[in-house]
Amino acid sequence: MDVERSVTEITIYTLDTHGLFARLAGAMAISGANIVDAKIFTLANGMALDTFWIQDLEGKPFDGPQRLARLAARVELALSNRLDIQRELDGQRASWPKRDRVFTVEPRVLIDNNASRTHSVIELNGRDRPGLLFELAKTLKDLGLVIHSAHISTYGERVVDVFYVKDVFGLKIAHRSKMQRVQKHLAEVLTAV
Repeated sequence: MDVERSVTEITIYTLDTHGLFARLAGAMAISGANIVDAKIFTLANGMALDTFWIQDLEGKPFDGPQRLARLAARVELALSNRLDIQRELDGQRASWPKRDRVFTVEPRVLIDNNASRTHSVIELNGRDRPGLLFELAKTLKDLGLVIHSAHISTYGERVVDVFYVKDVFGLKIAHRSKMQRVQKHLAEVLTAV
């Protein structure tokens, strides 16, 4: 736990699988953890090394033995695909804090194929909310994109998330129509309430 930043650091080292980041982000969201920062990497040996800095929904460190045990159990269920994250999130939506909804953050989706030699870089800016990172990562997965690296940052009510992605064939997002489709779907997630 980092008392100065009011966060709890969680590091997960596991076999990398398609949709892993979405499942981990979802498990944390349904456990009541808000991801305020994250760094994820796919290693050459096929493993993923993901570090998350989390808070509770009140902006305090996510701590306590029972709370951390419940989070660990949900992460285990998510890793084994035995957790219906979307159903769980939908069931919790009514209890989420509504105070952040007063802030307006213009959503922005940028796709850059020049920032990296090997990956398309997607930068997302928008208003933070519980479960947002899960929804963004799931959308990328559903669009046939593989996240190789991500850098997640939260500044108050604003998120700036950067994903290094390739398609399932290991290529950048090259076709204009595919880029437009990716931008459209991610923008819809950013503007949803």
